[in-house]
Amino acid sequence: SIKQVPSHTLTGPRFFSHLQFLIKFAKIPDNFIPLCSTFVSAMWEYRDKIPIFKYAVDRSLTGTQIKPTSEARRVGGTGDCDDGGDGSPSTTTGEVGALQFQASQVIARLERAVERAADGGGTTWNNPSGFLTQPKKPDEILALIQDLVVYEDAPHPAETGSTDSPISQITPLPALSEAAKLALITHTVSAYAVALPKPHAQKLAGRLAADTTRWLSHIFRFVDCASSFHEDHLEGLVRVTRLALHRKYPRYMEEGFTALVSQPPLIYSSVAAPMGVVQHLCRQLSLPLHCIRPIPHNTMFGSRHTMDVSALERRLAEDTQSNNVTPLLVLAEAGSVLTGHCDNITRLRAICDKYNVWLHLRGHSLAALALNNSAKDLPSKIADSITLPLGTWFGIPSLPVVTLYRLADIKGGRPTPRDTTLSLVSGLMADSLSRRLPTLPLWTVLQALGRDGVHNRFKRCFLAVEEMYNKIKGFSCIRIVSQPPGGETESYTLSEYLANPVNNLQLFEVVANALVFQFVSSNGDLQVTDRVLPYYDKLNSWLGQILQRDIDNIQIELCDIEQCGIAIRICPLENPDQPPTSEDIDNLVTFLEQQIEILLATVEHKDTFLRLVSENDYLHLVEMPGWAGLGGVRYAPPTWIQVMTDQSKEELNKLNTQLVETLRSTDAAFSLGEGADGLACVRFGMVTQDTGKRTFSNIVIPYICLLFHRIILFPDVAELLSLVLQVGQEVEASSKMMDTISEVVKRGIETAQTDLERENAEKLWQEGILRHVPVVGTFVNWWSPISKETGVRGRSLNLQAGVVESTENIYKYHMQLQPNFTNSNGSGARTPPQPLVQTPVGANSQSHSRSSSHSSLQSGKNVPLISNVNSQLQVKEESTQTKS
Repeated sequence: SIKQVPSHTLTGPRFFSHLQFLIKFAKIPDNFIPLCSTFVSAMWEYRDKIPIFKYAVDRSLTGTQIKPTSEARRVGGTGDCDDGGDGSPSTTTGEVGALQFQASQVIARLERAVERAADGGGTTWNNPSGFLTQPKKPDEILALIQDLVVYEDAPHPAETGSTDSPISQITPLPALSEAAKLALITHTVSAYAVALPKPHAQKLAGRLAADTTRWLSHIFRFVDCASSFHEDHLEGLVRVTRLALHRKYPRYMEEGFTALVSQPPLIYSSVAAPMGVVQHLCRQLSLPLHCIRPIPHNTMFGSRHTMDVSALERRLAEDTQSNNVTPLLVLAEAGSVLTGHCDNITRLRAICDKYNVWLHLRGHSLAALALNNSAKDLPSKIADSITLPLGTWFGIPSLPVVTLYRLADIKGGRPTPRDTTLSLVSGLMADSLSRRLPTLPLWTVLQALGRDGVHNRFKRCFLAVEEMYNKIKGFSCIRIVSQPPGGETESYTLSEYLANPVNNLQLFEVVANALVFQFVSSNGDLQVTDRVLPYYDKLNSWLGQILQRDIDNIQIELCDIEQCGIAIRICPLENPDQPPTSEDIDNLVTFLEQQIEILLATVEHKDTFLRLVSENDYLHLVEMPGWAGLGGVRYAPPTWIQVMTDQSKEELNKLNTQLVETLRSTDAAFSLGEGADGLACVRFGMVTQDTGKRTFSNIVIPYICLLFHRIILFPDVAELLSLVLQVGQEVEASSKMMDTISEVVKRGIETAQTDLERENAEKLWQEGILRHVPVVGTFVNWWSPISKETGVRGRSLNLQAGVVESTENIYKYHMQLQPNFTNSNGSGARTPPQPLVQTPVGANSQSHSRSSSHSSLQSGKNVPLISNVNSQLQVKEESTQTKS
C-alpha cells in the first residue's frame, strides 16, 4: 500500500523501486506506465513548492538530518530515507542507490527498444561521429548507445551492389534473470568504487574477495585455498603456472629466465586436449615450445578422449631421473571441451603427489563438486588448482572466471608471508585487491542464488544429460560420443550418488556434463573410434540444423570432432536459460525418432537413386559436397555432353534452369543447385520409408548447404526421376522450338529489309530519274501522276506459314486475314486475294516468289507449330520515299 510508504521517499530511489513493484505485481496496464512516469516528472518539477517533497530532496542530496515539517508529520514518516527509523542516512548511500536505479533503467531501456523494434533505428552506424564538437546531453548519449547496441551494422550499398538505403537488423539481446540484472547493476557500483579513498577501497576489495573465496571453497569443497579472479579463462592457468615456477625455482624472482636454463620446466598435456592451451601458456611465460610434453591418449583401455595415465607415469619417471629437465605441471581435463570426458583424476592425483608436480584441472565436470551437499563427506585433495567459469555455469554474463589454488603452508588457518608474496608476484592477487572491485558482481550473485540455488541448478543440468542419454542410447543408428553417465560401465546413477555420497574423485566418473551423439550406419560395422564417412557428416549436419530449428528450450550445436566427424552436442551448463525439463526431453526424443526414419530411408534409397541415374543417358549425377539429400541430377542430351564448349555450357545451364522453373510451377519442392563445375542441376532432398516423401528447405551454414522444407508424396524414386526426364524433354523441345522461331523472325526481318531495298531500287528505275530531280520532278509528277497502286509495300511475317508477305491487304481491308480465310456463316463469300509478295523464310527456304500460295504453304512445313498462338508477328517497314 502506498500509505505504508514513508511519504518523503517518493522522490528518492526507493520510490522508483516501489513504483516498479506496483507495476510488476499489481498488474498495472502497460498504457498506465507512461502516466506514472509523467506523474513522477511533474512531482520532481514542483518539488520546491511542495514541502513534503522538498524535505525528501534535501535529505537525499545532503544526507543531513533535517527535522520534518508539520506537513510531513501529518502525512507520516519520521524523516528517515531508509527505513523510517533512526533518521541517519548518508550521502554515499543515496548516491549508490541512484546509480543502481539508473543502471537498471538503462537495461530496461534496451529491452524495451528490442521489444518495440521501432523503424528508423540503427542510423548511428551510418553516421560517423567525426571529431568532438559541442557537448551532448546524457539522454542523447544514451540514445546513441541504445542505437549501437540494439541494432546491427547494416552492409553498405557499395558492398551489396544495391542502391537502396541499408536496413539495420535488431540484434537479439540475451534474456536476463534477476541475478543477471543484479550482476550488471553492481558493475556500475564497482566502477563507482574507484573514486573511493584508497585505504577504504582496498579494505573493501579484500573483504569481498575473502567472502567470495570462503563461499566458493565451501561450495566446491576445495579447502585451504586462495582465489584469483580474471576475465580470460586461460589467465588463471598462466598465473598458477607462474606460481609453480616460483616454487620450483627459488631464484626465479631474482634471476628470471636464466634460472630456468640449466633445467627447463616441462608441462604435460594430453594430445586429446586442445594444443592451443599449452601453446598460449608457453607464449605468455616466454617458454620454448619444447617444454611441452604431449601424452598419448588411451588406446587399449578407457576412452580415446582421455589421457593415458600409464604413459604419463613413465614419462615423469624418466624426466625425474634426468638432471636436464624439471617436471613442473600436469594439465588434466575434468570434462573435455566437446565430449565431456574426464581423465583418471584419482591416479593423476597420486602420480603428481609422488613426483611433486603441480596438477591443474579444467572442465565443466568440476561443477559436480557442488553436488555433494552432505556434511559427513570430508573434503579431499582434488588438485593443486582448478578453474571455474561461473559466468557460463550460472548463465550470467560479465561474471569473472575464478581460479582456486591451494596454499603450500598454512599456519593457524592463514597463509604464510611466503605464500602471500609468491601469489602477489605471480599476479594471482592483482585483481582481488583492485580498487575497481571485480569480485562485487560475483559476490552479489552468490548471495542471490545461495548454496541451494547453485546446487539445484547444477543438479538439474547433470540429471537432464543423464535422462537424455538413457532415452537416446536405445537407437541403434545413434552413436554416443560423449562420456556416459555412471562411467564406462554405467554402474552408478547420479540419484544413487546423491543418496549415498562417495569420494569426490569418484564423482567425475558418475556425472556427464554434455551429451554428444551422431547418426551412423545401422548395420553396426562401424567401430566406436572410427570416423564416419563424409556423406554421414552431411546427414549429421542436416539433422543438427533440423533440431536447432524445431526444438525449443534445448540449446543444440554442431561440432566437428577430429576422431568421429560432425556430431550434435547438448550441454545444459552452457545454456543461459533454465535446464530442460522432462517434457522438453521427451519432445526432443520424439522428434529425433521421426528424423531418424527420414535419414535411414535416404541412405537406403540413395543406392537406387544412383543406379537409376547411371542407367539413363539423359540424366547425369552431379557431385555436391554440401548436399545431404539423394543428390543432384543434371539433364543433358548425349550430344551436348560430347562437345562441351563455352556456348554449350551456357545453353546447358539455361536448359536446366528452365527445367527447375517448370518443375517448380507444378511442385515447389524442386530446387536449383550448382555442381562443383559451376553448372546448374536439379537437387533431390530427403525421402522417408514411404519411398518418396522428400523434405526441402533453405538453411545455410558456413561449411555446408542443405535444403528441407515440406513433405511431398511420390510413389517411388524411379517415378521421381521419370518426371524429371519427361519435363526435361519437354523443356528441351520447347527450347528448340523457340530457337527455330527466333531464327525465323531474324531471317524474316532480314528478308523484309532486302525486299524493301530491292523494290526501292526497282521503283527508282521504273518511275524514272526525272521524278526525283528537284523542281523538275514536281512538273513531271503533275504532268503524269503516279498510280496509287504502285509503290513500295510494307511487309508482315506469318510465323505459322513461315512467309514474309506484303501488306496491301491489311491497308485495304483494315484487318489481318489468313490466306485461306472464309466466312464463319458458310455463305461462301469471296476470299481476299493473296498478297502480291510472298517470300518464304523457313529452314531450307531461299527462294523469293510473288503471288505464290504454294511457296507459302511449302515453307510452313519447316516451322514447328505452337499451340494457342493465333496472332501474327507484324514487321512493318515504310519507305521514306513513299507518299500518302
